[in-house]
Amino acid sequence: MTHTPLRPFSSLRRAAALTAASTALILLSGCTVAGQNRDDDATDEATVEAYRKTSADNLATLTKALRSYAVVDETSTPGLNAHLFGLPGATSLGAETEKVVLDSFEAAGAFAGRKAFDPVLTDPSQRWEAAAFATPQTASASPTPTSDPTADGADGDVDISNRIIAAGGSYLVSAVSQKENAGSGATQTPSQSPTAKSAGSTRAFVTDLASDTTVDAGELFTGDVDPAALSADDTGTLSTGGKAVPADGLSALGKKVAKALHTPLTLPADADDRDPDFSCALLPCVALTYDDGPGETDVEDRLLSAAKTANVRLTYFLLGKNVKHNPGVVKRMAEAGHEIGNHSFNHPQLSRKSPDAVKKQIEDTDKEIEAAGGGKSTLVRPPYGALTKATAKALGHPSIMWDVDTEDWRSKSASMVVQSVQTATKPGSVVLMHSIHPSTVDAAPEVFSTVLDKGFYPVTVTDLFAPQKLEKSAEYFCRGYSNTLCSNPEHPDVRRN
Repeated sequence: MTHTPLRPFSSLRRAAALTAASTALILLSGCTVAGQNRDDDATDEATVEAYRKTSADNLATLTKALRSYAVVDETSTPGLNAHLFGLPGATSLGAETEKVVLDSFEAAGAFAGRKAFDPVLTDPSQRWEAAAFATPQTASASPTPTSDPTADGADGDVDISNRIIAAGGSYLVSAVSQKENAGSGATQTPSQSPTAKSAGSTRAFVTDLASDTTVDAGELFTGDVDPAALSADDTGTLSTGGKAVPADGLSALGKKVAKALHTPLTLPADADDRDPDFSCALLPCVALTYDDGPGETDVEDRLLSAAKTANVRLTYFLLGKNVKHNPGVVKRMAEAGHEIGNHSFNHPQLSRKSPDAVKKQIEDTDKEIEAAGGGKSTLVRPPYGALTKATAKALGHPSIMWDVDTEDWRSKSASMVVQSVQTATKPGSVVLMHSIHPSTVDAAPEVFSTVLDKGFYPVTVTDLFAPQKLEKSAEYFCRGYSNTLCSNPEHPDVRRN
């Protein structure tokens, strides 16, 4: 659920890698590895140096892969200042970290009495460079931003960040910490926890990157360990309170992880780096959707190329007759990882059709999409957004509407499409466009850069609403609280009377 996370920041990542590697080489140079003192014979010294090099290499490798996220809002009550790293393929770690962050937001009153957080649009310049998360310090230490210090974000009522403790083999040890007494001068609202702003807190995790599972780091030890005291020295050796953990202090998992931390890091394979590492419950997402295709091959291929260059995922709502005419493009859409939905067979106003006729429109189109290699379609966008209660029931799929209509079919102007996206899109928006118009495709590169530069995360419709289960016969316009029709826990969907 990644944008720094969705767009390449190659120069920053190279700088971050060098920073992390050099930092790892100079910190804690006098450390002791459990069972091996550097003053022992040459073999032991060589082993220590080998561990140190492996640890530095692992941090450098990891830094190149990390992505930076920020949730900064100085104007809200409470103020928010969250800085998080994400790692493609480490979905379980993202979920655990997100839960801690959202719990902290809620405890401080950031939900404003709602049942869910309303994601904040944060300028990408606020995101820290990756090296800020990958310096070997204690779990409770606040990362030091390596980007422009004026762009770090103000100290807020919720000041929270995560960091890397150690990494090696298929394991990653990390922590997320909230600063002590953050924002203690702010006025507390009745909905806030009375202890929300007292002491700081730390949670530490160990993630198996091979199986994408994350557990509390306490499972590494045979006894109770204060997560805030957990750290690793520059050889990748776990320590608590500045002392290396002896072998009898480690559980079976702990011994396995401790050994792995002295070996080269293996990152998750085949992760789709177009997907953010946190969900749209925390991040300001937007679904960019394209109707009426597939159009002419050259036009559709230009859109696919623009999406590939921008590293974004789209959702298409296709007409069955056009799929039948041009199945090759549909297969390329699916192979590129985009989501494909159903837009009826020949674009009738379904609200004027009998339930049987509606079912045929949808079923025939589903068959064409699947036959073309587009997979099983689970979403429908009714032409013109025209529905009745009977029509919605006959569709057999959730109806995906929109809250941002670019009216590209009317203007046939690339600049007006971009302007519409620029001015109307909000966190949780579903944007309506049409891939059959060359002018809309002309606008695509700037549309993509516009949403990314503003701090939005383009995702598929399914990912926008996840983990909410989209119900048949229901309509979905957007996610969040920006619009009375948007889906949220208090108002999960729209249904016809």
